Amino acid sequence: MSGSALAFIGLGEAATSIATGLGEEGLAGILAFDCDQSNPARRQVIEKRAANSGVTLVGSLEDLITRSDIIISSVTSSVAVEVAEAAAAHLSERHIYVDLNSTSPEVKIGIGQTIEPTGARFVEAAVMAAVPPFKQKVPMLLCGPAAPDVIAALAPFGMDLEDFGPELGRAAATKMFRSIVVKGLEALLQECVLGADRYGVADRVLDSVETGYPGIDWKKLTSYLMGRTAIHGERRAHEMEEVAATLRSLNIEPLMAEAAGRRIAWGGSQGLKDVFGDQAPESYKDVLKALNAKRADP
Repeated sequence: MSGSALAFIGLGEAATSIATGLGEEGLAGILAFDCDQSNPARRQVIEKRAANSGVTLVGSLEDLITRSDIIISSVTSSVAVEVAEAAAAHLSERHIYVDLNSTSPEVKIGIGQTIEPTGARFVEAAVMAAVPPFKQKVPMLLCGPAAPDVIAALAPFGMDLEDFGPELGRAAATKMFRSIVVKGLEALLQECVLGADRYGVADRVLDSVETGYPGIDWKKLTSYLMGRTAIHGERRAHEMEEVAATLRSLNIEPLMAEAAGRRIAWGGSQGLKDVFGDQAPESYKDVLKALNAKRADP
């Protein structure tokens, strides 16, 4: 794979972690374009991510696509369609466009329908675990006829990619319905410790849960999930809205998905990203402390 063959649209946490891992495995010349490059409040963050991951920033989406063969879209899921439409204006037969975003199967299929008339090949990707601990080794499911070509190009650099078949939508569906459990737990644990903390018994409650459900470090899990809500709550709540919409399309009332989305959205609306930045807090107690501080000083 040539050095400038791979590019990322969006240089958020996921793309940065994956690019870092790929660079550590010897893939050079990775490019990226992020719309926040033109935002004075965010430009330094993007430039720092690029420097730390060995990624070269380019000045425009057109420049990125012109200089690349495999383009990975890793943006906020709410703009995945808009980004695909913008990219389509510059794609050609030599490109493979990979959508890494957490969207519904219907959205993935729609993005594929946007990309395919350009002559480029489309691959949907579903990331099946949190990216930062794994970097490029995070498990992913790929759907689309070009999935084997993506695997051939990137698996030698340590990417854990599974060909999930040519039919679009199946990878997204797998991730989406998994999210009902993962983000459902996130919402449950958030609500649990918010209430328990008011009586000073959060640790005792989690100890009791661990007694009933052994084999899981419930304090560690609570800390991890509440930390994700603190810095990514808005995005994760939007993902649950996508889950709920998909369930409705299947004539399944999304009682749990909607409730989880509302609870996560609340956590994401508390301004905790201003407190913690892009670094998730280590303990759920840090989240509670920040929330209590805001409650005491409205």
